[in-house]
Amino acid sequence: MKIASAAQGHRGVGQLLREVAQDGAHLARQEVNLARIEFAQIARDIGKGTVFAVAAAMLGLLTVQMLVFGFALLMGDALFRGHYWIAAFILTAILGGVAFYLLKRGTALLSPKNIKPEQTLATLRRHKDG
Repeated sequence: MKIASAAQGHRGVGQLLREVAQDGAHLARQEVNLARIEFAQIARDIGKGTVFAVAAAMLGLLTVQMLVFGFALLMGDALFRGHYWIAAFILTAILGGVAFYLLKRGTALLSPKNIKPEQTLATLRRHKDG
């Protein structure tokens, strides 16, 4: 009789271990799904940051072209009593400001703090502590 109850006790422990393993596997799958979602968001942010950085580079190139154009107009005459260069320098300052803004936005999206999967790390910490 003791042998039968001991066998049932071992079966209970085996069942318990199986359930623990299944729960662990389920938790691991949930963490992988959460990480996948977070990395997709990070990839979108990297894409946006790259677009802003490229736009800033293009506007920076236009800014340099406008500066060169301003020097060319400096030698000309007409507008503003022959001072074309004033209009060109004003446009250069505006384009430079826009390029600076786009560069700041792009680099902010590409910063390391935005690339870390915060939710996954928080969940892992909770499970580690709990």
